[in-house]
Amino acid sequence: MTIAAKEISNELMSAYKDGKLVSIQIPDETITGGVAAVNDDQAFIKRPAKGVMVIKLDDIRKVTVLN
Repeated sequence: MTIAAKEISNELMSAYKDGKLVSIQIPDETITGGVAAVNDDQAFIKRPAKGVMVIKLDDIRKVTVLN
């Protein structure tokens, strides 16, 4: 895991613990939802009406914590 991925993981875990929504920018789109889990090099994001999406931490360009 790269340093950037570790920092993203920490941001996502903080949002998970606080129950906040996140906006995640990946190369081809921006995803908004709640953090369901962070495991190894993956983030699991709960998206309303779309279920859980798995994203590799290395694919994430930016995380914005909402609320």
